[in-house]
Amino acid sequence: MRRPKALCLIAALGACMSLPAWAQPMVMTAPEPGNHFFISTEGGFPPLPPMIIPPLLMGMQAARLTADQQTQVNQILQANRSQTAPLIQQLHAVHDQIANRLLAPDTVSASELAPLAEQAARLDAQIQQQALNASVQIRALLTPDQVTRMAQFHQQMAALQAQMKSLMSEAAQQPTPEPTP
Repeated sequence: MRRPKALCLIAALGACMSLPAWAQPMVMTAPEPGNHFFISTEGGFPPLPPMIIPPLLMGMQAARLTADQQTQVNQILQANRSQTAPLIQQLHAVHDQIANRLLAPDTVSASELAPLAEQAARLDAQIQQQALNASVQIRALLTPDQVTRMAQFHQQMAALQAQMKSLMSEAAQQPTPEPTP
């Protein structure tokens, strides 16, 4: 009886954790007491990419940044946000153009959309490069001990995700019991 509840809980956690980290924009704001960074999502569709590489973002809490480091990280993120905002606006415009073509009454082919898809890919690559640059700048602020803590956190998270994937796979392979009358 306890196993189905545990599987449901693991499934819910797995669903939350298996979502791509870039599925929602991540905004890091001033720290709150006991919480180094507050991560929130903003509305809008399509979602924005992360401001820094997700494993680095997730490990920030484990790093236990000093107040000075938190300030410097927020400055890096603010600068990164101002550099990526125009790229993100351009990407949204390209996505709108693609949607408009796909939703138009006339026929459309993949070859007609290829230039827009290439433009979107270039913009996405620029945004990802900017996130990588910001991540490298943030990484440079960390002490070796902080990097070690973040690496351990990342390894533990990866192990948990692998365990959840394994449990979900096992659950999917088990036959569904027949209802008893």
